[in-house]
Amino acid sequence: MSTNSTDEQGHNRNENPDKSGKGISAAIALLGLWMIVQALFVDIIATQFWNDIGVGALLFAVGAYNYYRRSNREAGSIATASVAVLLGLWLVAAPFLLGTGSGVTETTNDLAFWNDIVVGLLAVALGAYSAYEAREERREVASNRTAG
Repeated sequence: MSTNSTDEQGHNRNENPDKSGKGISAAIALLGLWMIVQALFVDIIATQFWNDIGVGALLFAVGAYNYYRRSNREAGSIATASVAVLLGLWLVAAPFLLGTGSGVTETTNDLAFWNDIVVGLLAVALGAYSAYEAREERREVASNRTAG
């Protein structure tokens, strides 16, 4: 007999009984909030401002979504965590691809330039680890089903 239960929609409610990964998901959401806050208080041009606001909002959304799932004892979403990785890669690449001289999203100061790179690297690392954790949670559930 399996110890996993399902709700009315068929979602497995005990895929993540110890709620692992909540902290990682919260950190991703906080990175998103940071991107929004720094865009409001650092002197940057409009295109970089909107890039940072948009990426920050998306990071917040994917982090909050996985936090919500994990708080409800569900496995984190691998796809959602992968979006955080892609957003992080974009943050790292954007200052170089669209930076000085292109006129598209030039940074107006070194703080904004390095902030995007550091936050991007953190988002890549945290998103990749979150996806790994979600995959392990799913593997554990699958092995418990076949053993039970």
